[in-house]
Amino acid sequence: MRFAVAGKTWLGQPEVLMGIIPGGGGTQYLSKLSGRARALEVILGAELLDTATAEKYGVINKAIPEEEIDSYIDTLATRIASLLPGVIGAVKNAVDAAFQNTNGITTESAMLGKVFGEPAAAAKMILAMEKGGQTVEGEHKLEEILNSI
Repeated sequence: MRFAVAGKTWLGQPEVLMGIIPGGGGTQYLSKLSGRARALEVILGAELLDTATAEKYGVINKAIPEEEIDSYIDTLATRIASLLPGVIGAVKNAVDAAFQNTNGITTESAMLGKVFGEPAAAAKMILAMEKGGQTVEGEHKLEEILNSI
C-alpha cells in the first residue's frame, strides 16, 4: 500500500532524460499499477506526477492531507492488526493470484475455505447474524455491526 501527503509529494521516472530506463523494477511495477499506456506516459514523458495524478493513475492508493496522514495510517494499521489470524495471508494470496498466470478464482476459493472453517470466524459470523447483519436494515449499517463484534 502506498500513501502520500497531498500537495507535497511528487513522483516520477526521469531516467529517460539521462538516456537510460528505470531500473529496479520501475518499468514493471509502474506498468502493473497504472497500466501500459499510463506507464509509457509517465516513463517516456519523464514528468513529475503530483499526488492527485499519482492517485488517479493508481501509483499511490490515496493522497491524504498532511495533518491527517498519520492518523489515517495508524487507524488502517490498527484495523489490519486486529484481523483474525490467517486472514491477512489469505487475502494477500488471493489478490496476488489475480496477477499471476493461475486461475485466481481457484486460489480465492481455497483461501476462503481456509479461513471460513476457523472457529473464531464462525463465531463472528454468528454474532453478525444475531445483530441483524443479514437483514436489509442490518446491511445498511453492516460496517457498524461488524466493528462492534
